[in-house]
Amino acid sequence: MNGHPRERLSAYLDGELPREEAEAIELHLRGCTECGRELALMRDLGGAVRNLTGGSGGRSVWAGVHRRITRPIGWVLLVAGCAIWGGLALAAWLRAELTLEWLAVTGIGVGILLLLIGVTHEQYREWKDTRYKDVER
Repeated sequence: MNGHPRERLSAYLDGELPREEAEAIELHLRGCTECGRELALMRDLGGAVRNLTGGSGGRSVWAGVHRRITRPIGWVLLVAGCAIWGGLALAAWLRAELTLEWLAVTGIGVGILLLLIGVTHEQYREWKDTRYKDVER
């Protein structure tokens, strides 16, 4: 085999190559760490896409994105936000300070606060699950 078979690694990974060509690539991979690393990256990428789609061939990537967006934490934060906002509105009503402007401002404030909490939670989960969190730069 002449040079590195980078452009054929994807076909090799998918099992689309003729036997002779696949054997030649396997022989090359035994001695070439650069191509082995490239193949490992392709496998990781394929695994990440399968995880996002839930491993089912019939589901799209967008279904995986939707599933991640609608995780239970989002619903918990929504209910908590409504409860907090309702409690604040009740307290303002009892003090006779309840106005439409007050409702709008507190609704936006509670929404932004809960959005910040949700984004922070997702970032923490991503950081906690990454394999590279302990790698020093």
